[in-house]
Parts: sequence; C-alpha cells; structure tokens
Amino acid sequence: MFDNIRPLYDSELPEALRQITASQLFAPMAAFVYPGEDPKAAAKRICAIPDIHTMQDTVMRAAIGHIVSSTITDFTHSGTDLLVHGRPYLFISNHRDIVLDAFLLQYLLFDYNDLYITFGANLMQDPIITLIGRANRMFRVERGGTPKEFYRNMLQVSQYIRQVIVGDQHSVWIAQRNGRTKDGLDRTEVSLLKMFALSGRATREAPLMPLKALNIVPVSISYEWEPCDLLKVRELHLRAIGPYKKAKGEDMNSVLTGIMQPKGHVHLSVNAPLTDEEIDRCSATDSPFENLAALIDRRITTGYRLHPTNYLAYDLVHHTTHFADHYSPALKEQFQQRLATIPDAEKTILLDIYSNPVGQQYPTLI
Repeated sequence: MFDNIRPLYDSELPEALRQITASQLFAPMAAFVYPGEDPKAAAKRICAIPDIHTMQDTVMRAAIGHIVSSTITDFTHSGTDLLVHGRPYLFISNHRDIVLDAFLLQYLLFDYNDLYITFGANLMQDPIITLIGRANRMFRVERGGTPKEFYRNMLQVSQYIRQVIVGDQHSVWIAQRNGRTKDGLDRTEVSLLKMFALSGRATREAPLMPLKALNIVPVSISYEWEPCDLLKVRELHLRAIGPYKKAKGEDMNSVLTGIMQPKGHVHLSVNAPLTDEEIDRCSATDSPFENLAALIDRRITTGYRLHPTNYLAYDLVHHTTHFADHYSPALKEQFQQRLATIPDAEKTILLDIYSNPVGQQYPTLI
C-alpha cells in the first residue's frame, strides 16, 4: 500500500548499501563523514551494517555530528525534557533548511525512538540520493498533479503517517509548510492539518478529533546565519520580476550549500505538545483548522531563539537602535559587508529574512 513512498525495510538495506558504496558519490561523502579514512575501508564497514537502526546510530550520528562540529559554532536545544522516551510524536517544524531542520532533531532524538522524515519528491530524482534518504527512514511526499491526484497523494501520506505513529509507534518529522520559508516568517499551512485529518474519523462536531492520536509537537529551529540566505534572496528577487523556473540541480545545490555553509549559533526548541483540551477548544470554533494552525504558530514563534543577526537586521530595517545591546559593532560591519555583495534590489529581501522573526515576537514594535 505504501511501497511507492515508504523508507527501506531492514531486508532491503544490504543491497542499498552495496549500491551506495559503489557509486561515484560515495568517496566524497566518506571523506566528509570520515575524514582521513580510506574510502574502501569505510565502504566495507558500512556494508556490514545489519539494520537501519544501526545505520542511523552510527553513520547518520557521525555525519550530523560532523556537520555540527564543522559548520555550527554553538548548537543548543531546549524542551526535550517535555518528551516521554519511547512515545511517538508528530513533530511539526518551521522550515529553514531542506535537510538540516529534520537532521538536527534526529541528532537530538537518537536515544528516544526512531524518527521518520518527510522527503519532497523533487529531491528524489537521483537514484543514489533516493537510496540514502530511504535508508535514513525518509519517506516520499508527492506534491502537484491534478486535483484528484493531489488528493490521492495527500490521503496516502496521511495514512502512512498515522500508520507510523499509531500503528508502529515511531515518530515523524514534517515541515509546517510546503517548501522552506524564504522571508523569515514561519506560518503553518492549514492544508497540512487538513491532510492529517484525512486518515482519521472526523465528524462535523469534532473535525480535529483524528489529530489527537498523533501527539503533535511544534518545533522551532533558528540559525544565526540562515542556510542558503543569498540563494533564497536571489530566488525571491527573480520570482518578483518574472516567471521563475528552477535550474537543473538547483535543489541539490541548496542541500549541499545548507550543509556546508557556516551557520553560527543554532538553537532547536522542542515546544510543549498540543493537549487534547487545546485541540477540543479549536475544534469547537467556526474555523477549527485555522485556529489550530494559529496555536501551532504561537508555539513555534515563542520557541524561536532570536540571534544577534536578527536584532541587527531589525534595527537596520527600521532605522533604530532599539536592540543595539544585542549585537556588536563587529557583527554590524560583517553584516553590512554581506549586504554589499548583492544588488540593491536584493538587500531588502535579505534584511527581511533576518528581521521578520523579531517582528513576529515583538509585533507591538512595528
């Protein structure tokens, strides 16, 4: 029923690892994850991994750990004490980086339970990349198509998420919106919540009832230096002046840039799980899904950790020194040098990426 979207089974892992280690992509990946180790020795060791849990606990833990140590100056987190070990959750996260948002949560939760990760079909074009994703419990989400195809795809994803959480007792990560935010504003798409309800037994009186069993936990991730910030700025500018079509390999370039780009301080906040009472209160309103989305947004906004770059950008946009105590003259010079590298038409877009989160937390200042 789910063969076209599901991750690999343990029984499929040996052949997948054989193909991955035999590909041209393996040597540079091995050099990144295991610097200084002979690729052939790494391949032999990886091919001996018996199951996906072990693969995640060794290969993925090492890979994400290397990303953290080499591109993040300080990785902090909060709220994991709100989780119950072994209990499955649906983590709904703001979306800033294509893969790191989910990978960093995975890095924190290796010892809780297995985390399944949604993976856009647009990223599953290369067969080796697809195998790597599926070996890391990533499952495919197909978007687009005719209205009938779109509904069928969303129903299948909804059913699979419910199977993973309620049936298999594993957790799932999913972004709060289709695609990364490119303007610094984190908002949950109402259609996402409606998708979750498709696979449950909703009623007119209790439209949100199916969401209770999913144990929804809003997650906030914030980067001092936004991954792919200049790429996002360029895309938004091009979209504003005319039709925009992604170039071949653009998504993969964004994945690699997000991984390799220095990110400064990164904070991940696991926010309070939604309670049945909160869901019931939203369900009893005239706009249940909209109100639930607003509740999730408040959790994500509250948990979002503002960085000196955010405060600085806000002061630059609004021509104030309101937050001057939160950043240094050296950072201001560094930020202005970054602004100097892009055309004037793109400067406002870059500033908005960093300043808008401050406006979300302090709306009365605007």
